[in-house]
Amino acid sequence: MSGYSKFWCVCVAVLAVAGMVRGDVAERMTALELRVQELEATGSGVPLHASWQNGMRLNSADGSVQIRLGGRVQHDFAGFDADSRVTEDVGNFDSGTRFRRGRLYFGGTLHDNAIFNVEYEFAGGDAKFLTTFVGVRNIPWLGTVRVGRLLEYYSFEQLSGNNFHAFMERGVTAAFNEYWSNGIGIHNAVLDNRATWAVGAAKRTNALGTSGTNSHHNLSARVTAAPVFTNDGRTWMHLGAAMIRRKPDGNEYRVSARPESSIAPVMISTGDIPSDRVDLVGLEWAATHGPASLQAEWHTARVNLREAEEFPHDGSARLEGFYVYASYFLTGEHRTYNRATGVFGRTTPRNNFRADGSGWGAWEVGLRYSELDLNDDPIEGGHLRNATVGLNWYLNPNMRLMANYIRADLKDSGRADILQMRAQFDF
Repeated sequence: MSGYSKFWCVCVAVLAVAGMVRGDVAERMTALELRVQELEATGSGVPLHASWQNGMRLNSADGSVQIRLGGRVQHDFAGFDADSRVTEDVGNFDSGTRFRRGRLYFGGTLHDNAIFNVEYEFAGGDAKFLTTFVGVRNIPWLGTVRVGRLLEYYSFEQLSGNNFHAFMERGVTAAFNEYWSNGIGIHNAVLDNRATWAVGAAKRTNALGTSGTNSHHNLSARVTAAPVFTNDGRTWMHLGAAMIRRKPDGNEYRVSARPESSIAPVMISTGDIPSDRVDLVGLEWAATHGPASLQAEWHTARVNLREAEEFPHDGSARLEGFYVYASYFLTGEHRTYNRATGVFGRTTPRNNFRADGSGWGAWEVGLRYSELDLNDDPIEGGHLRNATVGLNWYLNPNMRLMANYIRADLKDSGRADILQMRAQFDF
């Protein structure tokens, strides 16, 4: 056989082998595509892509599966200077430090409409459940339904995450809040996210979400509106109203308040009030125009009194309080608003802090006045007035340093001066 003939024989053999290999690869690719389609159809093996969106996020390509991993740490320091009469009435004000919050959470969306969240609090030494639920969203007419350990639908400050508050602690009216209870909650946004409504039914439990009594039940409802929302969210106004009907545990109701410092002692308290029903009403207002922000809430509790051996009274008593505050971003940022839930959102500095001097983060100053009156014959719980000046330094969207000076005035007793600071990060 000539060299020319051998060359063509080799070429034919190579093409034949290549054809077989190509056919085998094509068959394997087809089989692989069918397997991927089968896995996607059964919801198994969906690849997740990691990203950072002010916290760790794992999302599927089509967005039907979204997983969030996050947490927060808030470390507080406080020093006090109290009148001797105040320390005689309420106890010592001991300067100190504590971890105010230390939380981890895991939550997200599964296959578009199923939602879940698990949140643990570790501050204080014992782990406990916070917002932990399963739910379904995008239900026609109802919106979102959640079942588990939830916040009551009450108070703008309570429902706005503490990561986003202008001051280290909520106003003294937060004494009316019970925070987490086990139950069911339904909420929805309507009118193109210009209004929201929410209703809930809950049962008070211990920190692990367990209840050993049948007596304590709460019904809550809240409506909000955003009549103004312009300038890409830099100018907005919030209006809200909420109510709760409570059947107190053991037919006893108590309200206590610290002077807007978690390290300070309780300054006013009603003690245990014999009561089989408490009705709370709260009104909310907030507005932002560029870097300037105003906010106010008023709350009242009508306590139905029951006659008892050491409390020979019936009828009702009214406890009430309010706060109003103003804040201003010296660096031009603005407070953000989530219209779908009627609460505050995260503040993002225009320029993150950088050690080379190219960015200094965001700086915010605030001023608040608050009152809580727990006196209404026959209840003598005390009357507390607070004035607070605050300074916040947002190093970036996830880290903040805070300083608050508080002048607490206990009626018919005296004053306490508080200087406190917080180092905080969340993700």
